[in-house]
Amino acid sequence: MKIKVKILKPFLIGLLFFTIVACSFNIQVKAEGIMWTLGTSGSGSSPYIMGGVFSDVANKHLDGLKIFPQVTEGFEANIGLIANQTIPIAEASNNVVIKGYAKYPDIRGLFNFLMCPIHILVNAKDNFNSIEDLRGKRINIGAPGQSTRGIATAMLEAYGLESGDYKISSLSTKESADALKDGQIDAAVIIANTPMPSIASVAVTKSIDLLPLDGPNADKFNEAMGFIMAPTSIPAGTYKGVDKTVKTLAFPIMIIAHKDLDVELVYQFTKSVWDNLNELKAAHNGFNSLELAGSAIAGWGNVPIHPGAEKYFKEVGVIK
Repeated sequence: MKIKVKILKPFLIGLLFFTIVACSFNIQVKAEGIMWTLGTSGSGSSPYIMGGVFSDVANKHLDGLKIFPQVTEGFEANIGLIANQTIPIAEASNNVVIKGYAKYPDIRGLFNFLMCPIHILVNAKDNFNSIEDLRGKRINIGAPGQSTRGIATAMLEAYGLESGDYKISSLSTKESADALKDGQIDAAVIIANTPMPSIASVAVTKSIDLLPLDGPNADKFNEAMGFIMAPTSIPAGTYKGVDKTVKTLAFPIMIIAHKDLDVELVYQFTKSVWDNLNELKAAHNGFNSLELAGSAIAGWGNVPIHPGAEKYFKEVGVIK
């Protein structure tokens, strides 16, 4: 179903609307309607590619508004572009948005666009069932300086595993997957959008499993991290041999906007995405970890939601 965007018809009002909106947000208004650029990242990057897929699906269900991905210098640059009203909407990781909001309080969240779940990768033949089973084992927590390292350490502590309770491996993300394949480690903590290529590659030749990150200890971990993660799932079949849905936590990549972006247009845009979530997932399996109830607007810290997006999520019961 196409969502029609209401456009004011009287000439003077329409001209005024064009002048205000176009000047404030660098929005193009053409005969076919309003055109929004979506700030992504570098050309050929995953955020740019996924932004293109995402825009294509949204555009099928919008009438009078079209979304086009735009190359930018990256997530941190996108914060400034939104704050300065240079572009109407953009992608940015939640940690960058939370940090940026302290400097630019006019930033608003619309919804989570991608999820980067925490994978706790193990050898299926070891029959590990929980994180507690990793006591005394060789765990790769990430290379020095890698953000994964601090996150993995906090996660293990929430499950009662201090640094002396396991053998620390300090490999990069790609190296860790290969090390598990070669039997050099027993587990690897990897944070990545699904399907993660290195894990998928290992799964072709090695029986792998993913441990769940759920329940009271996961809640304790999220609290220790300042509630910047959202609950999500890695669907069954994402990786060869993992035929169960695995509950975990994820770091979201958000869609953001300036607080003054038109409320009705933001509402229609949000609706075009979330009313057609299954179509989005069918377009690219990288969107498979998105869940309306659990992860649509979670993990933002104190960043407020845009009123247009809030209207939609109240309608569907996500916001009570």
